[in-house]
Amino acid sequence: MLRFPRLVARSLIIVAVAVPASRAAAQNERTGSLYRESYALEAKRDYVAALALVREARTAGGSTYFSALRTGWLTYLQGNYAASIVSYTEAVATEPKAIEPKLGLTLPLLAQRNWRELERACAAVLALDPRNVTALARLGIAQYNAANYAGAEATYRRLTEDYPSDLDYKTGLGWALLKLGKKGEARALFAAVLSVSPDNANAKAGMSAL
Repeated sequence: MLRFPRLVARSLIIVAVAVPASRAAAQNERTGSLYRESYALEAKRDYVAALALVREARTAGGSTYFSALRTGWLTYLQGNYAASIVSYTEAVATEPKAIEPKLGLTLPLLAQRNWRELERACAAVLALDPRNVTALARLGIAQYNAANYAGAEATYRRLTEDYPSDLDYKTGLGWALLKLGKKGEARALFAAVLSVSPDNANAKAGMSAL
């Protein structure tokens, strides 16, 4: 008689624990299904519907960081760059030590041609990963277009040292040097590019501008 209440109590504890676990599993299954469908819609370029499912997943209890990151991407694909910046900024605030949301933020800034903010966004990535090639390449573009030719020269030199065969980095360095009046070195770079890619439009334009 003394043991029976104890057994009942234990059973109740097991049930009480099992119910929330079951709910969590159902929630994870639901959000997973929503994201699966969202990716399928993205592949079909239905970005509006794909985004609607991400928002539904977030409402259902999905990851705040992941939903913010994916919202930034899908709004970028829609051409809604202001909304993309807001979402990527939220992702950065949620995971301040992560590189990927900071890199994501550079996409709408690049599309907006917001060179000053793009420089800052790239610098934030490079503070964590000094040799990040994507951040360096976008930094070079931002510096050149903001008429920071000395900065662009330094950035493109780093890139050409790491990737000597990349013709975009070579022509980027050539144009930065040309703007700085270093025409001899610029000519040599454009010639080197044209020797392996005779139809390279950037190198040909650079030669014409000398």
